[in-house]
Amino acid sequence: MIRLDSLSKSFGGKPLFRDLDWIIPDNRIVGLVGPNGVGKSTLFKIIIGLDEADSGTVVRPRDLRVGYLPQELTGDEQGSLLEIILRGRQDLLDMERRLAEIETSLANDGAQTNEALSHEYGTLQELFRQRDGYAYRSRAREIAVGIGFSNQDFERSITTFSGGWQMRALLCRLLLQRPDILLLDEPTNHLDLESLEWLEGYLANYPGTIVIISHDRYFLNRLVNETAEMLSDSLVSYKGNYDAYLVEREVRRTLLIAQSEQQKKEIEKVERFVERFRYKATKSAQVQSRVKQLDKIDIIEVPPEHNARIAFRFPQPPRLGKVVLDARGLAKSYGDNVVFRGLDFQLFRGDRVAIVGPNGAGKTTLLKILAGALEADEGQIEYGNNVELTYFAQHSADKLDLSRTILDELEASASFDAAPRVRSILGAFLFRGDEVDKRISVLSGGEKSRLALAKMLLEPAGCLLLDEPTNHLDIPSRQVLEHALKGFEGAFLVVSHDRYFLNEVVTKVIHVENGAMALYEGDYDYYRWKRAQDQQFEPGASSASDGRGEEGGAISRKDQRRLAAELRKRRNDETRELRKTIEALERQIETLEARQGELERKLASPETYDASTDVGALHQEYGRLQATLEQCLQGWEEQGAALEAIDARYAREEAELGIE
Repeated sequence: MIRLDSLSKSFGGKPLFRDLDWIIPDNRIVGLVGPNGVGKSTLFKIIIGLDEADSGTVVRPRDLRVGYLPQELTGDEQGSLLEIILRGRQDLLDMERRLAEIETSLANDGAQTNEALSHEYGTLQELFRQRDGYAYRSRAREIAVGIGFSNQDFERSITTFSGGWQMRALLCRLLLQRPDILLLDEPTNHLDLESLEWLEGYLANYPGTIVIISHDRYFLNRLVNETAEMLSDSLVSYKGNYDAYLVEREVRRTLLIAQSEQQKKEIEKVERFVERFRYKATKSAQVQSRVKQLDKIDIIEVPPEHNARIAFRFPQPPRLGKVVLDARGLAKSYGDNVVFRGLDFQLFRGDRVAIVGPNGAGKTTLLKILAGALEADEGQIEYGNNVELTYFAQHSADKLDLSRTILDELEASASFDAAPRVRSILGAFLFRGDEVDKRISVLSGGEKSRLALAKMLLEPAGCLLLDEPTNHLDIPSRQVLEHALKGFEGAFLVVSHDRYFLNEVVTKVIHVENGAMALYEGDYDYYRWKRAQDQQFEPGASSASDGRGEEGGAISRKDQRRLAAELRKRRNDETRELRKTIEALERQIETLEARQGELERKLASPETYDASTDVGALHQEYGRLQATLEQCLQGWEEQGAALEAIDARYAREEAELGIE
């Protein structure tokens, strides 16, 4: 267990956080969330000793092993991919080296002539076995393949991989190490969808404590069972995943508002007494008592409103025809590597389409070809009437005018209607206060990418082609983009590994792999379910679908039991966090309804309306409580409907397979 006592940290005289207290719980998976810039990454560095707090202490057992994954590469690694990963078990590498040395000595001198060496060899060999030394190399390969590497990659020098793939290698090394506590700072940044799902499964069964900083809401919802919110002056833990945290946080905030207002009234009452009798000798003892009372009061702090949404819509695009884009016979190769061949694709007005697939399948290549940024080897593309394309990718930042300030760049693109909201949009994309007056030339790559995305929201276009638009965005910024895309009246194609984002905005998913594409009519969760179903029954899909085996007979009882068990497991895995969220909402609704009943009884009582009761404050609390209760009930209904839809889907699948 790690305990943080009154930690404070400043940068350049500006407080980052102060007087933070936190006990990191044992054997939990904790999501550490909070506004950008509050110091979450710095807190990780202080915990592991890479940085120092200005004041306060970190208390941890001496033998506690803590592993840390930073957001970015921090040094130059040398060696092959496999060598880098195996360094996660340096203890076993050292044992192997020593065992080999002893074996050589014993072979030369004979075991009988060196009993001490023979004894050391036996002891070391047993320790090596106990620490799983005979399996760690194969485990390293399994982890690497799960994270997305191929068997052909193991002997490649780490320096031949891109920065993102090098970060994957560091993650593999950390997972092989298996420390008591894992501190993961944005672990999903460089992963594709398949490796993301593998990582979720691995971490869900991790034998230790995990603390995760992440903007990936899908990842947090599926994995964490506790959420810690970090603000500049507090760190508060909530039971449950990210969605449950949002609900409980709002309930807590409502109660704190009521308590804070009541406290203010009590303070004002005491201050009036002090002011009235300050100069009366007969009241001096009472005045001094009241002053001491004021000094001892701990002011109730109300956390800021969470993610106040900016209501923003894309500028109205020109009226589009039915077909926005028609691609026929597209082919692209790089040397002998055929990315795809003979692809046919149409995009219609109102389409909201995700392109997914493994790394190297050609998702970004396809977007570039459709945008005209890359030429296809074969095929043709026709665009519909009045179609104006906007293509967003990481290189979109290159089109910014480096001589301008952030504010000038957006104001130059804003329509008359959007101009008053430019500063709000910039704030949503993490450019706040005086930062909007910075020259674009001094911004980092991530900041330029965010600015290019904000600029895109101001430009009218009928067709959007978006390549990883949520990179470099925090959760509130992603919500602004989601809200804008939901109201977009044109069509868009998006490549993204943000599954929550995809579920929010797309209605179709195209899977690209091995040079071919498959269309799924639904959101990401539907695609994921349908693809798993197709793969499970691929060898005998035609016969299994009508409940018959190869000989035309019914599925055996044994197979039925196996299929039923597999379906139950998949349904439980898919609905586990959803059920937890529903249970958390039900608990909050029960608490709120109990308080609602108390307030209704007070407001109905004649005694409430005497001179000593602040009836207005009761009415205000009742109004806030009703609003929160309505929000919880709406969330409960939505989550319940989602659960019913999943259950119905599995029921249909059982019926199709003839499972009783």
